[in-house]
Amino acid sequence: MTKLPFVSFTKFFKQLTDADILTFEAFDKQSQSELLKRLLPNYDPLWLDKAYRKEIPILLKPESMRINHEYNALNLNAKSGTVSIPLTDELLDFLTETEDKNLYFDISLKRKVSRNNNAIYIGELNTIYTADYDFDRAKELLNEHKPIDLLLYAIGYKPSTESIASKLAMLLPLFQYGDKAIHTLTFTSPRFGKTRSAKILSGLIDAYLTPMPTPSKLVYDGSKGRYGLAYFYSTLYIDEFDKIQSSKRKDTFRDSYEILLTGMSDGLWTREVSSKVGDYSNIVGFCFMGNIEDMTLNGYDLTNYVKNSRERVIELLNDIVNPYPFVERLTYVEFATKNVQAYTLLNYTDNNRVAYLHPKISRSIIRILQDRVKEKPIYKKPQCELDHHFNALKAVLEVLQIELDDNAIEKAVKGEVTFFDVLTDTKTDTETDELTESDIKRMLDGDDGWSVENAVLN
Repeated sequence: MTKLPFVSFTKFFKQLTDADILTFEAFDKQSQSELLKRLLPNYDPLWLDKAYRKEIPILLKPESMRINHEYNALNLNAKSGTVSIPLTDELLDFLTETEDKNLYFDISLKRKVSRNNNAIYIGELNTIYTADYDFDRAKELLNEHKPIDLLLYAIGYKPSTESIASKLAMLLPLFQYGDKAIHTLTFTSPRFGKTRSAKILSGLIDAYLTPMPTPSKLVYDGSKGRYGLAYFYSTLYIDEFDKIQSSKRKDTFRDSYEILLTGMSDGLWTREVSSKVGDYSNIVGFCFMGNIEDMTLNGYDLTNYVKNSRERVIELLNDIVNPYPFVERLTYVEFATKNVQAYTLLNYTDNNRVAYLHPKISRSIIRILQDRVKEKPIYKKPQCELDHHFNALKAVLEVLQIELDDNAIEKAVKGEVTFFDVLTDTKTDTETDELTESDIKRMLDGDDGWSVENAVLN
């Protein structure tokens, strides 16, 4: 069996993420120092201005971009500000023909202009970094190892039923089936590794991690003429969805809701504005993530114990929007109450560093598996949306070589069980994580030593 090509490293600077280091293979202190100087201008306006003054080339990964027709330039918009580069024929051809949207622009800043007290940095494009792939090695490994094991190694986890159960909800939106995206919602205990895993995946594929974006950030900003996240990325990880009840996030979700529903269903992204310039098609998978302990449910009572996961999401969103169309679009929903700490599942080396499958092989494996899922047959004739979700989930599980029978897949799609329930031995026939209707009846009747006062609410 071929030896797995792992990489591990020491992170010398806390501002760098594991995803940054893996993406640019910056495994020693000197390369990490240089990388940090060039990446910080993405996030910090002070570092962007310092790069301009000190003539330090930057590595820009834009959130959005627009054509400035007045100057025949391409404006790249990052968290820290806007950088403008000449839009040459060569650059235009590359951007319109490349399928890889996980791009970093290597730019030297030459001038700075101020408009309405906002700076625009004028730069020259040195090169564009695209992702490296090794499809030959990826195919070799896929012939020798289970695909799900390789995906877990790619994000730094050691394969086990528990790690599969903890990460599967985040891996599903990488795939498309039947010309549709796969959407999930995962609420877990804190320190589950959701944000960390999303960052690693964003360095491997065209994915992006963000709290719930506004309509202009998600789709198109008409006032600035720039496309949003749904234009550039195929997977969006929506972080801190448990805080959706806070006033600001509630308003953002409500404002984006109708746009989001159409995009999730058909891959059509449109703003309800007079100009239709911003309309476009792109299939985008969503993973909505949150922590259970930080989530506030209105009207919480004992009946919640027998509600399935889909009903709980409806309850969470019921006073914000009409939640039913949103929940219908979700292939899989989980409230994973098991307290799993991510660091107990990581793939450690002998010197206790986390080992990752080499990123160029990981990217190739993901691409190959994505194509295999698209080629899977339709298992059952869809009579409702849940049937389509069943087909999509079954297709992914078969490609990843995760063995679940049709009955378990049906229950997972309906929200009656989680992947923890069906993949790990956390339950027996007489012992469950949740109270049943008969349990609640005994509690209310005072039978068998049960009482409302001594019930443990998990």
